[in-house]
Amino acid sequence: MTDFHETFRSAVPPWECDIVEHFTVAYYYEKFRAAGDRALLGLGVLAKEARTTACYTRYKKELRAGDSYRIVSAPIRATGDGVSGGGLTIGHKLIDMEADAVAATTEQTFALDSPISLDGYAEWDGDPREARPAVGADAEWVPAATDVVFPKDVDAYGRLTLDAMVHRFTAAGGQLLNAIGWTPSHMRDNRVGYSTFEFQMTLGALPWVGVPLDTESTIGGIGRSSMRMVHRMIRADTGDLVAELSQFGVHLDMNARRPSSIPTEIAEAARALAGE
Repeated sequence: MTDFHETFRSAVPPWECDIVEHFTVAYYYEKFRAAGDRALLGLGVLAKEARTTACYTRYKKELRAGDSYRIVSAPIRATGDGVSGGGLTIGHKLIDMEADAVAATTEQTFALDSPISLDGYAEWDGDPREARPAVGADAEWVPAATDVVFPKDVDAYGRLTLDAMVHRFTAAGGQLLNAIGWTPSHMRDNRVGYSTFEFQMTLGALPWVGVPLDTESTIGGIGRSSMRMVHRMIRADTGDLVAELSQFGVHLDMNARRPSSIPTEIAEAARALAGE
């Protein structure tokens, strides 16, 4: 399978929408995870023989409750020694069925247990990845999530799933926003929210049920209407990094469904946290 094939098809139920009233990022990742497993099966690879090591996602168009969509996927790139000893990247396009437009793209990179033979790779037209600066040494990291891996958080092979990670990062984002004055009451009273348009995520060894996890978050950069949050998830028992996420989004006017200026006092608090 070197051309794009359908790997998932569904619609957005209301309970998969967030406080910004659109399809929440963790549920995108639940679907991309399923699409990745289907794409691997199309290549003759069982999901248990592959581990996701990185994801790059661009959210290009809102999906809201009731919207129908499908995902098409294909291998787009190999890394390292072809595929053996390296990795394979699957490209996913999530398509809004009514608009017939790409609503999100993801590049999902896997480490494979065994080499595979491919005839070629599909042409990829997703947005190029931009290099984001590292978090400054003076940045303050906010404790943002504390829990353990629950049975509902793992896949059929006992590994923490992508969507379970993203649910935690979403909660961590709420803690971080609150710390800079971008509070729930600010969002409710002003009909604004934080709307994500980019994920860059890297993954380490995936933990199993019962492993304690701590997540901490900080600000990676701020503009007039945009802000980048950075989250890192750590095993509390060993200190090992489980995953790190760079999350870029905007201060969204929820009535106009457009970016709006971040209030001055919030921007100043964010810059202070970032060590600027």
